[in-house]
Amino acid sequence: MTSSEQTRESKIQTSPQYQGKKFVNPNGAPHYSLADFWLMAKKYTVIPRVDPKPIGEIPVVSVDPKDWLNLDPKEVFFSWLGHSSLLISLEGKTILVDPVLEERASPFSWIGPKRFHRAPVSVAGLPPIDVVLITHDHYDHLEEPTLRALAQKVGLFVVPLGIGALLEEWGVSPEKLVELDWWQAHPFGPLTLTATPAIHYSSRSLFDANQRLWCSFSLAGPNRKIFISGDSGYFAGFKEVGERLGPFDYTFLKIGAYDETWKDVHMTAEEAVAQHLDLRGNLMVPLHWASFDMALHPWYEPIEQMRAAADLARVRYLTPQVGQFIGPQPPPQTLWWQPLAPGHSF
Repeated sequence: MTSSEQTRESKIQTSPQYQGKKFVNPNGAPHYSLADFWLMAKKYTVIPRVDPKPIGEIPVVSVDPKDWLNLDPKEVFFSWLGHSSLLISLEGKTILVDPVLEERASPFSWIGPKRFHRAPVSVAGLPPIDVVLITHDHYDHLEEPTLRALAQKVGLFVVPLGIGALLEEWGVSPEKLVELDWWQAHPFGPLTLTATPAIHYSSRSLFDANQRLWCSFSLAGPNRKIFISGDSGYFAGFKEVGERLGPFDYTFLKIGAYDETWKDVHMTAEEAVAQHLDLRGNLMVPLHWASFDMALHPWYEPIEQMRAAADLARVRYLTPQVGQFIGPQPPPQTLWWQPLAPGHSF
């Protein structure tokens, strides 16, 4: 066993989240099981679908690396790359979150959730990246080809406990890896990167369930703070995050792919608005929708339900197009998804 493996194993074994040879949720929420998977697969075959995908092309703005040069370190800049992938400039550092840029969120190239839209950028087209953040190991958040391509291009990868082993297999040097337990922080230049709790689960096969931790992230600097949700069910811990680390200038929150089958480990759009309020957020940006068919609801339902809940709660939000470069003075919002669901009356 190498020294990095020994260190990793020691951190896992001593984590409060690691119990009974697996990671667990603090509120006792059950994990999504193999039985749940087959139940969901059965639903897909027997339940009539309503608008499972867009009619027409989702608008995509190609990422221009020149946009990411000489940015004001006192402001936040970002591009939503689709699903849960983000490109962010914060305190002068360029951050890539859960980069998934291939055609399918799957271990296979021929089956599994396929993109509704093209990726707005390739690894080769990215600006220089200072740090990559990974929230958990699912295929729609952790993509092997993309991480292999980034291994020699990025100097730091910050991940939850256990995920470092995968990245080492894919060519990331152990010296570039930081693995965090919940509430552990890593200083990075002017930033403090903190892994915060989430209610979810992990697996990349039938045989590794919950052997790696999952998390959300707080990114804080002297000028701005942001929160990135990853995947999570709604729970009281978000209030603690808001009290300890907030308020946040931006919250980037999962709103889509929910179902009664996994309600404990995936929030609804309305719960995401409640999460934003718990976090003491200022401006909310919705993630985890409009890229893959991963639940039985209409593809546009999460954003419409989020808008309704946010408007009712007077929460400020942005609904950028995929790839759109957003700075401190965002362009006027457009309801770009509505023409792609012509059979629905919004």
